[in-house]
Amino acid sequence: MNPIEDEIALRNLMARYCDAVNRVDADAWIATWSEDAVWNLLGNPVGGKDNILALWKQMISSFEFALMMPSSCLFEISGDTASGHWYLHEYTRDPEGNASTVLSRYNDTYVRQDEQWLFQSRDYSFIYNGPGDMSGDYTPPA
Repeated sequence: MNPIEDEIALRNLMARYCDAVNRVDADAWIATWSEDAVWNLLGNPVGGKDNILALWKQMISSFEFALMMPSSCLFEISGDTASGHWYLHEYTRDPEGNASTVLSRYNDTYVRQDEQWLFQSRDYSFIYNGPGDMSGDYTPPA
């Protein structure tokens, strides 16, 4: 692949990830991860696809709905590995009707396996988590 094809493939990886979250499709979601991946969710790292999937199922079950929309991103690509970050807008509501607006950031590493880019690691953090009117605390990304 050339650099433009790699960047498009990485963007499509995130598109598949978010689409799977929005549709609550566990199989499609976990298919975006490498076998030995690590998901660091708010300071709690979990390794291996089985453990990552179990955590995701636990998290997603706590929402009536979750809508994840990727925003800006940057990548550094070197052969079959890459690093990058994504900013996201997220909207959720729990079964009791409590809604939340989340602005977040993923710091990622990627690996190309079998001609396909996958997440090798994802480090997730909040920038904002609160009411939709943005009256909550904002933490600028480092």
